[in-house]
Amino acid sequence: MNNLKFEDFTQVISDYVGVDASEITRDTDVYDDLFLDSLGLFGLGSEITETFKLNVPLSLVASISKVGEIFDLLNEKGTPFEK
Repeated sequence: MNNLKFEDFTQVISDYVGVDASEITRDTDVYDDLFLDSLGLFGLGSEITETFKLNVPLSLVASISKVGEIFDLLNEKGTPFEK
């Protein structure tokens, strides 16, 4: 398990989508609330993994749409970048 802080995680999302971090909760839907499409979600995923230097298998991401689910996946299954 990684020791990510939800506040840091939401700040990265906020910076990417332009929504105030205080408005992003675990239940925020990336499609309906943040207005991302699949390409936007891919870009967000790239931003998040680059910021936190963690990889997540793409097969685990396919059915996720809530910010909390993405955070849990990254925190629990994310593996550090190989150097």
